[in-house]
Amino acid sequence: MENLTIKELHSLRIAIFDNAENLQKEAKLLLDHEMFSRAYLLAYFCFEELGKIPIIVGAIAKIELGETIDWKKLKKRFYNHTKKITSQNFHYYMFGLETDLQNNSDVEWLKKANISVGSFFEKKNLATYVDAKNKEFLLPSEQITKDECKELVDFAFKCLRAHWHSETLTNPILSKLANKT
Repeated sequence: MENLTIKELHSLRIAIFDNAENLQKEAKLLLDHEMFSRAYLLAYFCFEELGKIPIIVGAIAKIELGETIDWKKLKKRFYNHTKKITSQNFHYYMFGLETDLQNNSDVEWLKKANISVGSFFEKKNLATYVDAKNKEFLLPSEQITKDECKELVDFAFKCLRAHWHSETLTNPILSKLANKT
């Protein structure tokens, strides 16, 4: 990923969203067929994929402001699991949660979500790989409950909805398409 134009970056946003949407749909299919660990994994990938979009939006803003893009740094952030998850958390905080001026439950959600990034990543690994702990084998199919899976698949859908909202507001390619219909 180097020297992409603003138009190419906007197109990349759409491609990322489309892939994330497919990951969520496939996660839902797996959930419906009680394949909880794999459904959890795809929902996690959806969440991580969506985290790339705000990273790209940041690059677009820099280009529009006439600033230089450090493409190597951008690429590193684009592939960093933790950066993508925290990016997605912040996006959901901005576009998916109701503002709570009285109790700050939205801010508390963001703090909690960012604190739990490590355990979220660990849970994804448990859903993916066989492990051994205390002489016991940990099989992915036994690590994710139906409720955990359903919660993440549903949350992935909420994140998609928040991105759909922000993309229709900020992506000129989608704005042009919306105005044609």
